[in-house]
Amino acid sequence: MLFGLHGKIVFYDGTYVIGKVTKVDESSVYIIPVGLDTPEGVLVGNIDSLNMENGMVPVLNSNVEYFYQGGTFTPNNDDWMADASQKDYHEHIDLEEEFQAINDPKKPWNYFNFSLIGGIPLFAANSLKEVESGQMAKMGMNVGLNMQFPYYPLGPIDISPGLRFMTFSYEANHLGSLKAAQIGAFANIDLRPILYFFPENLHLTLDGGVNFNLATDLDQDLFIYNIDLPIGLTDLQDEKYAGPGMHFGSSLDYYLNEIPIAFKLFFNANVVPQTPPFTSTFTYFGNVGLSMVLILKRNTKNNSIR
Repeated sequence: MLFGLHGKIVFYDGTYVIGKVTKVDESSVYIIPVGLDTPEGVLVGNIDSLNMENGMVPVLNSNVEYFYQGGTFTPNNDDWMADASQKDYHEHIDLEEEFQAINDPKKPWNYFNFSLIGGIPLFAANSLKEVESGQMAKMGMNVGLNMQFPYYPLGPIDISPGLRFMTFSYEANHLGSLKAAQIGAFANIDLRPILYFFPENLHLTLDGGVNFNLATDLDQDLFIYNIDLPIGLTDLQDEKYAGPGMHFGSSLDYYLNEIPIAFKLFFNANVVPQTPPFTSTFTYFGNVGLSMVLILKRNTKNNSIR
């Protein structure tokens, strides 16, 4: 069994490989990429940096700072950065921190972010279609706001929790007119570590969460709408619209290079309670839209000492 630590090889073009590093010698880094079972050799001359899960940087700018094998790091005493015995581990950490401060290895998806949501309904359940014509109920545009945490590695994927607020509305003769808002929590799964052959700034994600829905305006005037009432119920004046729901879907995300902005083209299926008097049952609709993401990354370029 090969002993190794998880690491990330970054190449000079910005691409990278994540996996379990089993050995570092004078010429190559041996890594078992995510999804594979056997180690692959990568020439040191092609490597910008090798970052290990314990904070060590054995390779920096194609220079081998530390050899690694069997779980043990050995300083490369022939390297120009460690040519004197006075160089100790703490000084190496300072060099690593300086490298990170200058090159900022954190990617945009490793920061908190806020996003504005804009979507339009694409399809709906039969319960959201007019009884006579079969046409989809009149449905308004969906607008909302997401707050999302940084992505964290979990096995072969990256996952990020978040909070979501969104509005929706619909009107049909057998339902009445509803305007509602929902607030909930979700988890976003980034498949980029698996789909490593995608461009670095392009990410395919999966999304799912639970929410609570509450009416902001409900009109079920029986003189206007033809709503079927259960036996024993004569009006809907005391009925309220509220209840749990859920959503799931996918998005294609693109992160801009020069500014902390990203765009998401998303598709979601939304499960929500039906209008009174049937709020204990559910209906659903699907929407597609665009989300603009603001990456909460501090800009240090204008604050640095010149």
